[in-house]
Amino acid sequence: MEFIKGICHFGLSVSDLDESVRFYVDVLGLEVSERREKDAFFQIGTDDVLALIQYPGGAERFDAEMRPKNRGKAFTHFGLTADSMQAVFDFQEHLKSNSVKIVKEAYERWDGGSLYFLDPNGYTLEYIYFKSGGRK
Repeated sequence: MEFIKGICHFGLSVSDLDESVRFYVDVLGLEVSERREKDAFFQIGTDDVLALIQYPGGAERFDAEMRPKNRGKAFTHFGLTADSMQAVFDFQEHLKSNSVKIVKEAYERWDGGSLYFLDPNGYTLEYIYFKSGGRK
């Protein structure tokens, strides 16, 4: 019996909700689908939702207890879909123009291409394109 049908959302604890919402809206171009006092939701595609949740105790407590210790050096990340190889390189320039820290520059790989960067909380995000027949 198949119990798990997909991923309906993923949630990230954040240091400063307002700063994080600005980043995901102004830099990544996502739209807030719902905003409450301590969380914000972004619809991505038709089935996926990203939730940003204000960490209790604010930035200082988040830095001490939650901020990723490796600041982008760990392989733990989530991937955002690009629609072309060129989009990966163009998005890198967009990120640089917004002073976003690039962890791994845009590159071509056997199945497409990607780049890795950090959000304001130190989470690693990947922007990835898969060629036809590539994996997701």
